[in-house]
Amino acid sequence: MKINKMRKLALISGLPRSGSTLLCNLINSNPNFHATPTSGVIDVVRNIRSTISHNVTFKAQNRLEAMSDIQNGLKGFLEGYFSNKEVVFDKCRVWTSNIQLLDAILGHSDTKIIWTYRNPVEVVNSIERQYQKTILLENSDELNMPMSFATLDRRIGTYISEGGLISYPVEILRDAIEMGYGDRIFFISYFDLCNHTQEVMNRVHDFIGEGRCEYDVSNLKQSTFEFDGFYNYKFMHTIKEGEIEYSETKIILPQKYIDIVGQKYAPLNNFIFNGDVEGFLGITIPKTENVQNDSGEIKE
Repeated sequence: MKINKMRKLALISGLPRSGSTLLCNLINSNPNFHATPTSGVIDVVRNIRSTISHNVTFKAQNRLEAMSDIQNGLKGFLEGYFSNKEVVFDKCRVWTSNIQLLDAILGHSDTKIIWTYRNPVEVVNSIERQYQKTILLENSDELNMPMSFATLDRRIGTYISEGGLISYPVEILRDAIEMGYGDRIFFISYFDLCNHTQEVMNRVHDFIGEGRCEYDVSNLKQSTFEFDGFYNYKFMHTIKEGEIEYSETKIILPQKYIDIVGQKYAPLNNFIFNGDVEGFLGITIPKTENVQNDSGEIKE
C-alpha cells in the first residue's frame, strides 16, 4: 500500500474554553484537512529528545556527530504518525513554546500556529460553571491540591495563577512574541468564529497558504472525540451539532472577580484587539528617529 507523506503541519493552541474544539470540527469538515483532538504528539517528541539527552547509552556516543540522525528520527516520527494525511492541524496548548524545536526537526520555519482567544473573564466563568455543575466529582488536580479548590476565591486564584490553566498559555504566547514568532501566529476569537465563521475560515486558509473552500456552517457534525470522564467532566470537548450559533455567556462570577480577571489579562486583551505589543511584553520599544546626514539623505 502506498503511504503518502504529510504535506503541511499547522498547530492549534490558545486559551482553554476558547473554541478550539469547534475549530477542529470545522477543519475536519474539509476532506483535505485533518485536525486532531487534544494531542500528545509534542509530548512524544519531547520524550524522545529527553531520552537521547539523558539515556546513558546515548550519552556514551558522540551525539554532535549524530545530529542529522536525531533530526531524521524525530521528523520520521511526525511524518509517520500523520502519514496519509495531507494537511494536518495538531491541537495542543504547549505548541506555542515549542516552535524552535519543531523548526529544527522539520528543517524549515514555515509552520503556523492558530491561537484561539476568548475573553478571559468568560473563560474563568466557563470553567467555574462546569466545576459547580459537576460538584459531585473533584477536579483532577484536587486530589493533590485540595485546598486550592476549597473556595471560589481559591479556585479562581488557581486558574489564573502564574503557570496556571489560563495564565500558562498566555506566558508561552508572550515568550513566542519575544522570540520573534509573532508573524507565524494567527488569532481567532471565539466570538468571531461563531458569528463570522466563513470569514474566519477564509483567513485561516490564507494564513496557512491553502486555497479557500466553503464550509457548511448550518450542519456541523462532531468528528473529534475525547473521553471527558478522564477530566472528571470538568472540561467538556463536545460541540452542539447543526448550525453554528453564538450563545451569550451567563456570568455567574461576582463583580469582584470579574474586575480581578479583567485587570490581570488587560495586556492580553489590548494586544489581541489593539496590537499593543509593548503593553503585552511589558517593555518599551525604542522609537526610531529619522536623521539627516551631511548629504541630506534620510537615515532611520
